[in-house]
Amino acid sequence: MDRKKEFLLRVYLVMAGFILLALIMFGRAIQISYLQGNKWRAMAEDLYYTLVPVEAERGNILADDGSPLAISLPFFEIRMDTRAKGLDAKTFNQNVGALAEKLAANFMQDQNAKQIKNWLIKEHKAKNQYLLIARNLDYAQMQEIKSYPLFNLGQNKGGIIIIRKSRREKPYKILANRTIGLNRDSFAIGLENSFNNELKGKDGERMMRKVAPKVYIPVDNVTEVEAKKGNDVVTTLNIGMQEVAEEALAESITKHAAEKGCAIVMETKTGAIKAIANLGLNEMGELTEDYNYAIAHSTEPGSTLKLASTMAMFETGMADLSTPVDLNGGITYFYNEKMEDSEIHGVGRSDLSYSFYKSSNVGISKLANGVFGNNKVGFADYYYKWNLQKKTGIEIGGEPNPVVKHPSIDKDKWYGTTLPWMSIGYEMQLTPLQILTFYNSVANDGKMMKPYIVSDIKNDEEIVKTIRPIVVKDSMFSYNTLRMTKELLLQVVEKGTASSIKTEAYSIAGKTGTAVSNYFKSNEGKKEYQSSFCGYFPAENPKYTIIVVIYNPKVGGFYGAAVAAPVFRKISDHCMRLESAHAIVVNNQPKPSLAIENLPIGNVGNYNDFKAIFDYIGLPFHQQKKAQWIRTVSDNTGVLTMPLESSENLVPNVVGMGLRDAMYILDKSKIPSKPIGVGKVRTQSIAPGEINYGTTIELYLE
Repeated sequence: MDRKKEFLLRVYLVMAGFILLALIMFGRAIQISYLQGNKWRAMAEDLYYTLVPVEAERGNILADDGSPLAISLPFFEIRMDTRAKGLDAKTFNQNVGALAEKLAANFMQDQNAKQIKNWLIKEHKAKNQYLLIARNLDYAQMQEIKSYPLFNLGQNKGGIIIIRKSRREKPYKILANRTIGLNRDSFAIGLENSFNNELKGKDGERMMRKVAPKVYIPVDNVTEVEAKKGNDVVTTLNIGMQEVAEEALAESITKHAAEKGCAIVMETKTGAIKAIANLGLNEMGELTEDYNYAIAHSTEPGSTLKLASTMAMFETGMADLSTPVDLNGGITYFYNEKMEDSEIHGVGRSDLSYSFYKSSNVGISKLANGVFGNNKVGFADYYYKWNLQKKTGIEIGGEPNPVVKHPSIDKDKWYGTTLPWMSIGYEMQLTPLQILTFYNSVANDGKMMKPYIVSDIKNDEEIVKTIRPIVVKDSMFSYNTLRMTKELLLQVVEKGTASSIKTEAYSIAGKTGTAVSNYFKSNEGKKEYQSSFCGYFPAENPKYTIIVVIYNPKVGGFYGAAVAAPVFRKISDHCMRLESAHAIVVNNQPKPSLAIENLPIGNVGNYNDFKAIFDYIGLPFHQQKKAQWIRTVSDNTGVLTMPLESSENLVPNVVGMGLRDAMYILDKSKIPSKPIGVGKVRTQSIAPGEINYGTTIELYLE
């Protein structure tokens, strides 16, 4: 080979090498830039700076009076960057001793100042950029630590790093716990879940610098995009009603050794939920509120749904209050299936009115079968017309569809026994809220309201959205049906199964229910009961409609009248006391002053206090019988004292006392109290002389 060809060959080989190298470098550049671009860019950001989301403060959930039911409390973590740009050795050495003394006195009391100083010096030499100083500080503690020597110079010169976090708290703890709910990444329930978009706010972003694997510190504490706090959700829940509902429910569940229970208070005219209590026993045998039975637990309602079948009969015009029926002593048969009353009573000839207020299964089922035996579709059509087959649409999730059979839709599930058993509340499934909504439409003169639990969405004090009451159906029943139905519900309390809760103070109308959960299997094993009472008050002008359901009571009775109705009465008593307090009208016209009105009478308190006051003003008084606690009265001889009688097992009378004396007496009796207003005690929420269960008593002061 001549020299020229040899030279060209070498040139070509070198060129080919360069070309191959260029192709490899070009391919690698494409791979890095496009195929692996995201990976390397992420690594580059990890090495230096990155934008980190800043979680927005969550909005509050409030009661109807603005009391907080769920709030986000800020707490702070304090760390120190010993390599902060503006922190020089001279500044550190001048302040580290004073800083150590402050920390030893308040936040690190398990160590002395010298130990803390040596520790800080050691970490400073080690150039620790993320030194933990304190955790879980509240706002006041954070402000205090910011004022300490060195830290008061700020992040750049003093190295202090403040990390803000938030913790969701429920000030009333178990109160309406399940309704308020939780908001967690893996588990969200209740209002926290349903109104998450309103509550969560808008996250911000902050520039952070990486100082260790997965450890970032803020750059000069600057927030690039400020987080926006979430809106507040104002509920219709009333704290007082909720507290009484839970206490009364807990008392009944404990007394009757029941598994669980619920209670709902609804404002009749609007459908607003004023209280919703759910209690059940956990594995430790403790009462907790961890499931929303009121909204999500669907069962056969039993006798409370005799209301629907009775109203359906009224609507046809083929039955009225005096329609006769033979109760046959309390037993009858439909297609060889035995229908029984709660007891073998021996009553024969009777009528619809008696059958209803005595809750006779035999009477109502025979009447319903007589009216609708040849018109089963018409019977079911009334239930569908009244929306008993539909959800209520409450804002809280978890509500199941009701199970209400219809012969045209459920042909394979409609039997000869279906109509009589549906007429007494079996072969169907409804939740307590669904039953309550139906009863409320009766109390509200045939107008069905959609139940709701949130009234407003607020941004600070500005109302963003108001949720109005919604009418689902304007006129569900005829005038005659309503008239007869209301009379029946009133008779249940006046002389029927719920006569034990009758009160002269106001009128109650409602219906008891005692469902056997395993009705058709009851002969094979032990019966399980569901006790309920649903009604409204005052009967002539309903303000509230309430349902109480207690599941599987085992001790001291199982009928709705014995187990659920007393809970209703305790709640209704409280509601009526509130209504009475709201209805007080002060007469603006001046009244003539009587001589007796100028005497210090009608007061209650400690004898020694009265004696000191009367001695001071020079007014003699007569002590008829020695006692530590007295009430002042008068007759034609002047001011007298009467001993204040009390028993350690009964609720004392504190009406007329000042708040200090009243609370002393109640504390001595181990009764928690809640004062409302200022002045002397005008009324008390639990009447004097009732058995002392240790239930919180409300004192209304004027």
